[in-house]
Amino acid sequence: MKKILGLTIAVLLSIGMVGIGTWAYFSDAETSTGNVLTAGTLDLKTNDVDGVSQTLLAANMEPGDTIGPETIILKNAGSTVGSTLDLTFTYLEGDASSNPLNKSADDTAAMIEIITLKYDGSSLLASVMDNNTNGYRDIQDLKNTDLNGQSGIDALASKEFEIAIKARDSIGGDYQADGITVTMTFTLNQ
Repeated sequence: MKKILGLTIAVLLSIGMVGIGTWAYFSDAETSTGNVLTAGTLDLKTNDVDGVSQTLLAANMEPGDTIGPETIILKNAGSTVGSTLDLTFTYLEGDASSNPLNKSADDTAAMIEIITLKYDGSSLLASVMDNNTNGYRDIQDLKNTDLNGQSGIDALASKEFEIAIKARDSIGGDYQADGITVTMTFTLNQ
């Protein structure tokens, strides 16, 4: 019986030693110091001002009047590369004074032709489709055009956006004192 008990203890000790050896083999702990984790930033500025929107007032324009070209400097003041830039255009009625005919913002936008639309030196006019089929590209068409996915802006770099508009020669007296305020919103994506 002592032999069986002795052998049992020896076998259990051997199994325990193998288990401890295996545990020691599969577990290891190390310490790493001095690591710093930082997140980059995107910080789009328009004309060196915080804010991603600029406005263009087109009010009380006479036939043939032009506004622009207006240049907006888009700067990524952050530390991360902006991979794409989205451009969105909206407008609201912005009449200079009362007009008894009071054309809607859509009516007025359709009478203001886009003559220059550039980003980073490349024209975007071909991307603006004549959605209202009046024969030219206007502010109403621009509002309904998807101009998302333009080339981005590197960290601490700038690109220019340029726009010029013209009141159609056929604008007529019905639009006297009518106008719109165009808001251009720029969204820089990572």
